[in-house]
Amino acid sequence: MSGKVRIRLQSRNKNELIRIRKKFLKDHPQIILSKPREGTNPKYEGRQAWSCYGDYWIGKIRRRRNE
Repeated sequence: MSGKVRIRLQSRNKNELIRIRKKFLKDHPQIILSKPREGTNPKYEGRQAWSCYGDYWIGKIRRRRNE
């Protein structure tokens, strides 16, 4: 069985998000995650969260360009 699951990691702390993203990428070769980016919603101006988006392919090893 093979399927795709969308993933979002989110934190208010950029360094914490970078650390957990590296751990996910190391432990799960099926995951591709973007680099962290700060939110842009004007409703949360001054207290934006940081997010990483990606996907997880069940049963498929992915080739990444970068870690």
